[in-house]
Amino acid sequence: IHFYKRFGLSSYIMTELRKRGSTSKPVKPFQVKKTTKGETKTQNGNSVNTILGGVFKVLLFIIVVPPMLNYAGLQKEREFLTSNLTRYDIGFSQKMFFNCSGSGKPTVILDAPTGMTSDSWMLGQAELAKLTRVCVYDRAGLGFSDAPPQLNISDPGEGAVARTLGKEGTAVRMVNDLHRIVTFSFPQERPFVLVGSELGGLVARMYAHLHPQDVNHIVMIDPISETLFDDVNNKNDVEKTENPWISYWFGHLLLSFRLLQVSAMVGLSRLGLITGLMTSPLTTLNNESDSEFTIRQKHHLCNPFHVQAVFDEHKGVNESLSQMKEIQVAWPLASNISSTIISGTYYDEQLPPSLNRGWSRAVQDVIDHMDSKHHVITGADRHMIHSVQLVREALAPVVRIIKSWRVQNKA
Repeated sequence: IHFYKRFGLSSYIMTELRKRGSTSKPVKPFQVKKTTKGETKTQNGNSVNTILGGVFKVLLFIIVVPPMLNYAGLQKEREFLTSNLTRYDIGFSQKMFFNCSGSGKPTVILDAPTGMTSDSWMLGQAELAKLTRVCVYDRAGLGFSDAPPQLNISDPGEGAVARTLGKEGTAVRMVNDLHRIVTFSFPQERPFVLVGSELGGLVARMYAHLHPQDVNHIVMIDPISETLFDDVNNKNDVEKTENPWISYWFGHLLLSFRLLQVSAMVGLSRLGLITGLMTSPLTTLNNESDSEFTIRQKHHLCNPFHVQAVFDEHKGVNESLSQMKEIQVAWPLASNISSTIISGTYYDEQLPPSLNRGWSRAVQDVIDHMDSKHHVITGADRHMIHSVQLVREALAPVVRIIKSWRVQNKA
């Protein structure tokens, strides 16, 4: 300021400031921009799109990631489980799992219940292998056995083979598969003692009818009977109530297995096993030190192709029972083949009384028709072969059959 005063510039500066102040534009106050209805809709639309986009990404993650992880897990598990596994080609590039242990005659072949793998006989095979040669196998499509090949019916050669082998998923086809294994693919010494549970018992019966030269004795544990779905009403029954096994088998069971297959396809079964929401039906057989058994059970439950085979066996059971009715008339059981049926004193706790009564009635029909010996295991039910406490007692009749055969064939 002293500088400006000194050189006479103060009056000049003040004059310039007055000029600029008079010509400068007034400053407008801050104004808020008004939003139109159209702009509001656009903003709301953008927010909705953002939410929908987030939901879509989450759904995409849920839909895509679990199946991919399940597929990768199945490939890794199969590579591990089949590294020391032997499968046998029975024709048309169809390979089946067949395993034997122990030594001696007669040869015992164990057949699993409906829709189950040879793991169900893990305890039984170990028990009987101390005495003789024992074999187990997985029926077509189950476990580590290939599904039946799709033969071209229009081709004369393949059509003839298809008619001879029988329809996929039926007892005739199962019998032919077993016969091809023990005769051509992995020949076993005769005679056989065939031991089957539920559907496995039906397969044992049918095998004895069609190949009597191979069989000495058949043992059936709570076998499925060809009269299971028959009308059980008497003439005086006014209500004519339907056989409960029909609606249970073809309604409840088939739907359950189809849903289980979908669950396996989308990876939910693997998540259920990991979180403990699902368990293997053979949990009682699990030995904590046997990690391979645990992996094998998880692999089967998460494999949609295995579950499809389970579904096919249950779906085809009615046709299998019809086949049994026809075969026992056309090829009666040889007189030198004896039979034994084993059942328990307890009902299956997982089934209502009406179904348990129907099953017991059907088993009694088999006993009467075949004039079989009947052994009743105290405290046992249909799942006795899966019980560590009961499997030895359940197989005691088989042990006596083996020893009796050896006494009669000492020479």
